[in-house]
Amino acid sequence: MKKILSVLILAILLFQTVPAFAVFAETDPDFGESAPQYARVEQDDVYFFSQPQESSGVFILPKTYFVKIIGNAGEYYEIEYGSAQQSAAPLTGYCRKSDVAPVDYIPETPYLAYRTSITFSAGDETALPDDFITSYTVSADFYGTFFFGSSVYYYVNMEGTFGYVPATVCPPLDYPLNTEHTQTEPSDTANPSEAKTSAANIVLICALSVAALGAIYFLFRPSKAAADRDPFAEDSDQFDESVF
Repeated sequence: MKKILSVLILAILLFQTVPAFAVFAETDPDFGESAPQYARVEQDDVYFFSQPQESSGVFILPKTYFVKIIGNAGEYYEIEYGSAQQSAAPLTGYCRKSDVAPVDYIPETPYLAYRTSITFSAGDETALPDDFITSYTVSADFYGTFFFGSSVYYYVNMEGTFGYVPATVCPPLDYPLNTEHTQTEPSDTANPSEAKTSAANIVLICALSVAALGAIYFLFRPSKAAADRDPFAEDSDQFDESVF
């Protein structure tokens, strides 16, 4: 009876451990965290906001590119836009959920990496001698457009400083559209993190199964005294008693 009760307890522990490990595997970095989620800008005038409110628009995100979703704030996503790997410092802000479309893949080039030229001028160059520097041109990372009244400005990062410059001091924008969404097809290949989690679950199940079999063996194996005893001894004794 004690052996049967021990087996039942061992089985209960086995079935409770496997689901617990599955949860652990999904959250532990060693077993792969859930993949980051991105959303695609599929319409015009999608603003990047500094706060989850309509009045905090910073610039209009480039259409066809992506934002990385890092949180929720009511009707807004908390997002990240830009990447140091793409030579564009990341910005953290918000966008309306209704303005973007979440995707089920990780884009290779999620953010626009585009540099524009900015030409600063001193004004009326004809009134100054020829050896005066009246204009100079610098490069800056372009993030998006911004409308102020009837004028158009570009939100840029110029040598680590973010700000607005008039579109009139820059050449016309000429950056490519991101076509990853139209080229991406559903894949039958499992997500690497999911595959890693499944493999870890299988390894644990196998290990627990071996442990369970070992425990059952030690619970039910005959004792040494019983194994050394002659199986015919008891019958022999009964036979002798019946004879005499």
